[in-house]
Amino acid sequence: MYRVACTLKEASCILGNFFGELSPTCEGCRARPDDKLALKTTDGLTLEVEAGLVIEGHSGLTGEPAKARLTDYGFEFFGDITEIARIRSARCVYVG
Repeated sequence: MYRVACTLKEASCILGNFFGELSPTCEGCRARPDDKLALKTTDGLTLEVEAGLVIEGHSGLTGEPAKARLTDYGFEFFGDITEIARIRSARCVYVG
């Protein structure tokens, strides 16, 4: 288990880009406050959630199973942390 410290806005980006079952939340990113988490499924369902939510799915990159649990400091991640590090180091197309 790895602890990832981030704002809920950042968690929306990281988890949306990691899990293959979710879509990146880039469109509404600029307008989203730092303390708001919003995830969107690949079918277009938008979820606004709080700490305690557990997400189980598969990496969009490798297909390997993974799990994340939202916390008050970001999220706990159960999977290959190198994929999360790769997403965090990528350039954001909206912020630059």
